[in-house]
Amino acid sequence: MEPNRKEHVRASLALARVPGIGSVYFQRLLEAFGGPADVFAKNFDDLAALEGIGGERARAIISFDAWKHVDEEMARAEELGLNLLLWGDDDYPEPLAAIYDPPPVLYYKGALDRLPALALAAVGTRRPSDYGERATAYICEPLAEAGAAVVSGMARGIDACAHRAALKVGGVTVAVLGCGADVVYPPENKSLYLDICASGVVFSEFSPSARPEAQNFPRRNRIISGLAAGVLVVEAGEGSGALITATHAADQGREVFAVPGSIFSPSSDGCRRLIAGGAKPVGSAQEILEEIAPQYEAGARRPFAAPSVALESLGADEQELLKHVAGEPLTADELAARAGWDPARAAAALLALEIVGLVEKLPGNSYRRIYL
Repeated sequence: MEPNRKEHVRASLALARVPGIGSVYFQRLLEAFGGPADVFAKNFDDLAALEGIGGERARAIISFDAWKHVDEEMARAEELGLNLLLWGDDDYPEPLAAIYDPPPVLYYKGALDRLPALALAAVGTRRPSDYGERATAYICEPLAEAGAAVVSGMARGIDACAHRAALKVGGVTVAVLGCGADVVYPPENKSLYLDICASGVVFSEFSPSARPEAQNFPRRNRIISGLAAGVLVVEAGEGSGALITATHAADQGREVFAVPGSIFSPSSDGCRRLIAGGAKPVGSAQEILEEIAPQYEAGARRPFAAPSVALESLGADEQELLKHVAGEPLTADELAARAGWDPARAAAALLALEIVGLVEKLPGNSYRRIYL
């Protein structure tokens, strides 16, 4: 690693590890002051004056003294053969960079240059039925053959089925882990992990050798959806992690697809709820490609460009109504009803959100969220 790059990585890791900073404030600090080393060079007053940072976070930056741990983490990553990708790097995936809270640091194995522009996430229950496994393969194999990367979390069940479907046809698949990028979890997926490293990419925002703690998995789900143009849910019970991923997808302006299942199966409850809430029911790869592929055609809307307005700068009505605008289209009247407002008030807020580029107006006086 070049000396300048090494120092940049070291400062980035340190800033990401400062208590209270996290993904959102990491991004805000770099946008305000330049590189991470520039942040550490700032005085208390400059840091505290930045919106959202304040005195407590400024003091945490100024007093950061865990550089030894940062050096140990870098050495451990090098020892394990892990690569580092930082927010702001040229090869940081564009769709992921545009979400509200992109990971400041990603460890990975594999080759980033294998990743195609188009990706779809596929998630679901860890205990699939035969129908769920067959449906996953039936949809994901043609998607991979069409050139889309299949993104999932390498968990038991539908996740593993989705990865294997892409690998079976020689396609690209991406695993996002809830542990260190060098840790195979669950252990029985070791051969799958090695296959993904060889022909795709394994990502993790967690430190090398980090154990698969329960709280890690809901957080990593935003990365699964953030890397993709849409999320496919195959068999998911109420309260499952797959539904968390679908929620992230809708909040990020991604498409949400669900495979209809048996009314007698509890593992279909989550998919039925998603469809009732506006997710598109699908039974083939073609239906998904018809929705997401046009985004990548020449001259099409680029759905992943970062918004030019901070949420904090919006008016109270705009901030409130944006909570109700989803990735799936809703009419102005439906949004007014969700917010409990009269139609005129909702129309004014929607116009303001459209002007700043946070929502998109569609035929039939319907709207959908583009960003965040």
